Amino acid sequence: MALREKSPAVINHDDQAILVDPQDIDDGPRIGLFWPEKADAIGALMKADGQNEPIKIRKNSKGAEKTWLLVTGRHRKHGAIMHGIAQISALVAKGSAERCREIEASENMDRRDIGPIEKAMFVRARADIYEGRFFDGQKGKSAQQVGQSKRWSSKASQNVLIDDEKHADLEADHSAATIAGLYGWQDDAADAMEMSSRSLRDYLFIYRTVVMVAGTDESQGGRVHALARHPLGQKRRSLIEIGKIKDTEARKAVIDLIASDHDHQIASVTDAKIKWGLKPARLPAPEGQSKYMANATSNLDRLTASSWISLAPVIAEKIKPSALKAMRDAIDARIAAGEGK
Repeated sequence: MALREKSPAVINHDDQAILVDPQDIDDGPRIGLFWPEKADAIGALMKADGQNEPIKIRKNSKGAEKTWLLVTGRHRKHGAIMHGIAQISALVAKGSAERCREIEASENMDRRDIGPIEKAMFVRARADIYEGRFFDGQKGKSAQQVGQSKRWSSKASQNVLIDDEKHADLEADHSAATIAGLYGWQDDAADAMEMSSRSLRDYLFIYRTVVMVAGTDESQGGRVHALARHPLGQKRRSLIEIGKIKDTEARKAVIDLIASDHDHQIASVTDAKIKWGLKPARLPAPEGQSKYMANATSNLDRLTASSWISLAPVIAEKIKPSALKAMRDAIDARIAAGEGK
């Protein structure tokens, strides 16, 4: 029976929400993307109707410029600042920094407005946490040895803590193209994230091959933001197609083309590949008589020499009377060129 992980959304915090100045909350390093227009819209709603959901914060390190460090609620915090809201409601989290990061990833993965690029970022963050726990205290052992040890421990005990069960390496090697499935953990990990194993593999692949190439740092020209805004960046299948471009420089070039396509003229990844020169331009599909001619020549190309000889009278009979002289002249020209010997 598959064991379910303790919900990462559960964290110790004060029962009573407190009011804090949003200006006194440090964002700290974040996992996902920031959308100013979304923060502005949320801030306007908070200004008009009040705040429905408290954000989560934790105490900042001693000596820090700001008292609080943000756990979840980045857009609510900045929306409040944009609209001059002096105080917002917040729950004070008491978990570890790692646990708070897991909370951020988990809660944001459940958002309905999240796109595949940002979801891949949150999936990767949770995968990193699982991986760190999996190898904790296992120095000197290979990934395979650790996996065998974990499997034996789970079989030998009827009271295995689920956190130990899930301490699996979602990718034994971040540069590898496949997920390390030999540990037998991936189905449970996917279940904990409420997604299929296939989806889990897809998002990790998108993160490694697309997000990391685009750059996760918001100061890097906003390439990842621009890609996430493009219609192709909002389709998991298109991102996987980009990720399958083997040459990294070519993949980066395709990403740049799509990210800079602000008018959305590039309708497919194939269009981007053609524009960069990875694929030849597609010829327009033949229509009408051109279509019939293309089909006819394609079929004639399949005939052997002996078939041509036996079918010569039939083909001659099929020639339109008005085209007989043109056909004869073309055949005579080929014979004169020596092709009929």
